[in-house]
Amino acid sequence: MNKSSSRPRETKAAGFDPHALLEKRLRERRKQEGIPDGVDPSEPISSEVFSARALCEVSASRLVANARAISELVPGRALLPMVKANAYGHGASWAVTQLLGGLDSIYAFGVASLEEGAELREEVPLLGRRRIPIVAFSGTGPFTSEKGAYCEHFGLTPVLYTEEDFRRFLKEGWAARVQYHLKFNTGMNRLGLPVESIQRVRSELSKLDPEQRPQGVLSHLAMAEAADSALTRKQVEKFTQIRRELEPVSPASQFHLANSSAIWNAQELGISELTDLVRPGLALYGVTPWGGAPMRGISPVLRLSAEVVQVHTLKAGESVGYGAQFKVPGSAQKPVRVAILNCGYADGLPRLLKGVGGATGGQAWLGGRAVRFLGVISMDMSAVECGDSVRPGDRAELLGPQIDPWTQAQAAQTIPYELLTSITARVRRREGP
Repeated sequence: MNKSSSRPRETKAAGFDPHALLEKRLRERRKQEGIPDGVDPSEPISSEVFSARALCEVSASRLVANARAISELVPGRALLPMVKANAYGHGASWAVTQLLGGLDSIYAFGVASLEEGAELREEVPLLGRRRIPIVAFSGTGPFTSEKGAYCEHFGLTPVLYTEEDFRRFLKEGWAARVQYHLKFNTGMNRLGLPVESIQRVRSELSKLDPEQRPQGVLSHLAMAEAADSALTRKQVEKFTQIRRELEPVSPASQFHLANSSAIWNAQELGISELTDLVRPGLALYGVTPWGGAPMRGISPVLRLSAEVVQVHTLKAGESVGYGAQFKVPGSAQKPVRVAILNCGYADGLPRLLKGVGGATGGQAWLGGRAVRFLGVISMDMSAVECGDSVRPGDRAELLGPQIDPWTQAQAAQTIPYELLTSITARVRRREGP
């Protein structure tokens, strides 16, 4: 991109990028036909073509600021940012690049699968082959020699979470070739070695050379938003026991337990004393760990918007959308002004945000105020109520600073995680302020 250009930079979405391909082909055609005077061939040229579709903007400055705010909540703890699921829909390679360029407290990055880790290693030169660990939290078991070779080739750190996998890992000599973490099940009851295996694990670790012992030991809190719950207290007690037993035989291991909710309750849970690093996920992207939680210095990184492509005025008895599920009451004294947005469920906008009957449904921010959806969300379009000042070409915010993600998620009967990770590949992406 031309440094003098004020146009925002495009960011890569997961999978095929039709916008980048079109720009490339149009630029090649310009070169073949001769570039008109005053036209810079390095300038993006697809903005006008795609201006009417949904747009996902991500802010690098907000992402880095969020990471710094999180670090202040847990002083002295290193960060293991979770960038799985394409960095919660924000773009994994983009997020990793921004964080590496803006922070010096990064211990590693967390992904869900070996494939996600390999993609990062290939696409982000700043990671280097070995310099910054990439921890694969799932998809590593049942462990096989093929997975071991894959981890060795791409410099990935698998999380081992069964005794069978741990024994095989040691028997086949992978501890001398691949760094690894051990996960214990303290009460989440998804993945993890049983706490009852601590003594067996301790015995095995004591036989290994120091450099072959786990780089990390971890567990996962099931409801850290409730710091005083019986389950949370029980999990913290068990993790304390794990650390007490294993730290003497593996003193270099990094012990970690805290997700975003635990970071928000760091003082209540004693996170700084209990762990060496923290694993921010949702909060890293500017969404509070639970609805109504304090922001604590973070702000939304992502803004999803759609352009108004047409405006209608509906009179009493008229409807909008499939099935006529929103209809202006026959007794209405005033007509209803409706803005049609070029965004639907094929872009990741949940159908449950619909506004039908007496249901409020979801909201958009348009014309300086929150407005309701009207009728059903269709595949490519949706309708919202709007004021007299709204015109085609205006943009409606569907997720972002003006639309609380927890409120929007509640209207869609889901959680912000799903809203963010459901934004599809056909939504155009670029960097925003």
